[in-house]
Amino acid sequence: MKILLSISVLFLIGFTNLSSQQVIQSKAQEFADAFVKAEFLKVAEWTHPDVVAKSGGMEYIMEDLKSARVATTEQGLVYNSAKVLEPQKILMHEGEIQTIVPVDYELQLMDKKYKNTSYILAISKDDGETYSFVNLLQFDQESLEFFIENLNPDIKIPNAGDFVEIQN
Repeated sequence: MKILLSISVLFLIGFTNLSSQQVIQSKAQEFADAFVKAEFLKVAEWTHPDVVAKSGGMEYIMEDLKSARVATTEQGLVYNSAKVLEPQKILMHEGEIQTIVPVDYELQLMDKKYKNTSYILAISKDDGETYSFVNLLQFDQESLEFFIENLNPDIKIPNAGDFVEIQN
C-alpha cells in the first residue's frame, strides 16, 4: 500500500510539473508572438512590473520597444516567427514561480532566413495564474538582479545562440 501511495504522489508531482510547463510555455508563446507582431502595448503590459517601474513606466517600455524595432527594420532585419521551447528548471522562490524559457526566433535579412535562440524570464506571483516576462537579451546578470528584486539566486542568464542561416 505504501508503494502504491508513493507512486501516486510521484505521478501527481510529475503531472503538476508537466501542467506548469505547458502553462508557462503557452503564456510565453503569447508574449513572444506579441513581440514578433510588434504589439508593443501587450509586450509592455506583460513585462515584469519591477522592470517597468525601474525603467520609467509603460510609456518608456513601449517607446524603447518601438525604437529598437525601427532600428532593426531599417537594417533590413524582420522578425517572422517565434517558437517557445520547454522551460528550463522551474524554481520556487519566496512564493514566486520563476523559470528561464528558451525562444527560437526566425528572422529574415534580405533574402536569407535565420534562426536565433534567446531567452525570457517567466515569473508568476500568483501560483501560475498569471505570468510576467523579461526579455533577457537586454540584461546581463548584474542588471537583472538589480531590476528583479526577488530573483532566485539559481537563475542564471544563458548565452544567446548565434544566428544560424536556415536553408529554404
